[in-house]
Amino acid sequence: MNPTLAEVTRQLLQVYGRYPRKRLGQHFLTDPQVVQRIIQAAELSKDDLLVEIGSGLGVVTTELAKAAYQVIAIEIDKELLRISRDILKDFNNVSFVGQDILKTDLHELVLGRRYKIIGNLPYYITAPIVEQILKAADKPEVAVIMVQKEVAERMVATPGTKKYGSFSIFTQFYAEVEINSFVSKSSFHPWPEVGSAVVTLKPHKTPKYKVKDEKLFFDIMHAAFQQRRKMLRSPLSEYNLEEAGLDLTRRPETLSIEEFIKLAGAAKP
Repeated sequence: MNPTLAEVTRQLLQVYGRYPRKRLGQHFLTDPQVVQRIIQAAELSKDDLLVEIGSGLGVVTTELAKAAYQVIAIEIDKELLRISRDILKDFNNVSFVGQDILKTDLHELVLGRRYKIIGNLPYYITAPIVEQILKAADKPEVAVIMVQKEVAERMVATPGTKKYGSFSIFTQFYAEVEINSFVSKSSFHPWPEVGSAVVTLKPHKTPKYKVKDEKLFFDIMHAAFQQRRKMLRSPLSEYNLEEAGLDLTRRPETLSIEEFIKLAGAAKP
């Protein structure tokens, strides 16, 4: 009888004398059903170049390598990098990049090729990684990422809901975003303190929203949400928005992306 992913993970940690590092947000996925859901969500095929964010112990990377044409695994932890190289030494379609994903140029990495991304993201740097993916010069066809449940809910939130905010707008401005499934704490070793979710991001191939000044749009949106409980006229007073044609007594969380675009178009900083 073959050992389970959880058993393999525990054995590897014991053999290599390694403990998950809290400061790096390391929680190793051990549920094979979740791994398969991720592979299906990415629609991985033998034609695909895949960038994996965090190879960990190489256990999940092994399954990805079986499904994809080529895997480029990015891992910042030198010890885990050594372990995953060892575990995957018999795979000729896996290469490793030993550095921080936030310091990795995806454009240089994929060299203009079509690619997909899969990653179990450290919760404490989820937002900057998502920003890097969605603003990359060469965007992936799809990114399937594991994130904290609450963060996933913020990403898909709609106007008028409690979790709708600047991160919701940023994500939806650049991509179609969908929660694929929720994942229980018991699917990881060690168990995280919070639940997780698998999120699918499909970057817009051409801009979905027409904005004259993208920086101004995001400046106004961020300024509004810094005081989300106040009427728009208060945090946005410097932009002279009287001609925007919107009720400035509304609160930021009630505005759609299109309405923020309208504010940006009428702004006179």
